[in-house]
Amino acid sequence: MERINSNDFRANLKEWMEAARNNPIKVTRKSGEAFVLVNAEIFEKMQIDLARLDGLTTSLIQVAQGQVVPSTDELTFSIFERAKTRAVATKKSKKEIS
Repeated sequence: MERINSNDFRANLKEWMEAARNNPIKVTRKSGEAFVLVNAEIFEKMQIDLARLDGLTTSLIQVAQGQVVPSTDELTFSIFERAKTRAVATKKSKKEIS
């Protein structure tokens, strides 16, 4: 990751934004505080990846602590029915807003 100071960043904003298309840029202030300029698509992908990892971590902790229930056909059906109910409710509420 390339690092620059905030004065250089301000003076050459356009060039740094172009550079951030490919690689994150770390911008630091005199105080030591730092920020990262990153392409929005890459940032959004990172957010999705982090959410997935968080879910996976939670699941692994539950398994390690024995907080899991063996799957049955009835349980699977129940989970899918609840998911469908939520999806339909969300779809209806979006239509009402429009």
